[in-house]
Amino acid sequence: MARWLTTGAELIGWWAVLTGLWIVLIGTVDTLEWAVGAGAALLAAAAACGARRAVDGR
Repeated sequence: MARWLTTGAELIGWWAVLTGLWIVLIGTVDTLEWAVGAGAALLAAAAACGARRAVDGR
């Protein structure tokens, strides 16, 4: 159970940072651009979590 919570917290953390970076870099924020950025950030966050787990060997 604790593993799921830490993985979920890591995923949310990566997603928040990457979404924030996307919003800062695009300038004007339209709803569609925010949705696309949030979706792309979610995919990148999942990849970052997977890469960290692969490096740690878990």
